[in-house]
Amino acid sequence: MPLLLLHGFGRTASDWKSFSPELAKHYRVITVDLPGHGRSDYMDTTDVYLHKRAAEYIIGLLEALHIDSVNVMGISSGGFVTLYIATIRPQLTKKIIVIGGQIYYSNTTRKVITSLGEPGKNPVMSQEYLNNTHGKQKGTLIARQFWNFRKLYGDPSFSPDVLSTIKARTLIIHGDNDPIAPVTNAWEMYQNIPQAHLWVVPNGGHVPIMEPGNQNDFIRRVLEFLRDDWERK
Repeated sequence: MPLLLLHGFGRTASDWKSFSPELAKHYRVITVDLPGHGRSDYMDTTDVYLHKRAAEYIIGLLEALHIDSVNVMGISSGGFVTLYIATIRPQLTKKIIVIGGQIYYSNTTRKVITSLGEPGKNPVMSQEYLNNTHGKQKGTLIARQFWNFRKLYGDPSFSPDVLSTIKARTLIIHGDNDPIAPVTNAWEMYQNIPQAHLWVVPNGGHVPIMEPGNQNDFIRRVLEFLRDDWERK
C-alpha cells in the first residue's frame, strides 16, 4: 500500500529520512518535495502559495504513478495539502495523518509570522538556510510566500461541512504547546472528521514528532493506526 509523506513549508522530503526506513518495511513509501520546494518545479503561483493548488499537483503525481488508493501523512503545510487531497478526492485517500495542521490561519499564527519578521530577517526560516536548501531564486520566493501567509485568507480553509466529507480514517497529531498552530485547530478537526483519532503530544511543539524522545513513540502509534489496530470508541 502506498504511503505518501509530505513535509512542511520551507522544508524538503529529507525531513522524513529518520522515519522512512521503518515505514518502508510495511508500505511503499513515497516522499516528494512539495511544489516550489527543493527539487520540485515552481507552481503557477507568485508570492502567494496556495496549498489547494499544491494538492492538485500532488494528485497529478499520483495519477502519473497510476495510484488510485493511498495513505497520506503530512507535516504542517504538508498537513494542509493532505486535507485538501482528502476533500478534493475523498475516494483516493484511505488513511490520512495530519501533524501540526490547521484548518485556517488563526490570529495566533498570523501574529507569530509577523513577529518573526519580513524576508531576510526571519531567524527560524533564515534566508541562508532557504538558499542552501532550495537555491537562491527559489529560496527567496519561499521567504516571500511565508511572509505573505500572515495576510492570506481562504487557504487553508476547511469548514465543518467540508471536513465532514472526508472518508479517510484520520489520525490528528498535535503538540499541546504548539506556538504556531493552537491545539484548538486539532480539536475542531477531530470533532468534524467522521473517522478521526486525536493524539495530543504532551509538551509538544509545532512538529512534536521531531522532538527528542518522541520518534519511537510516533512510529509505533502511526503503524498501529495504519494497521487498523485502533477503533474509535
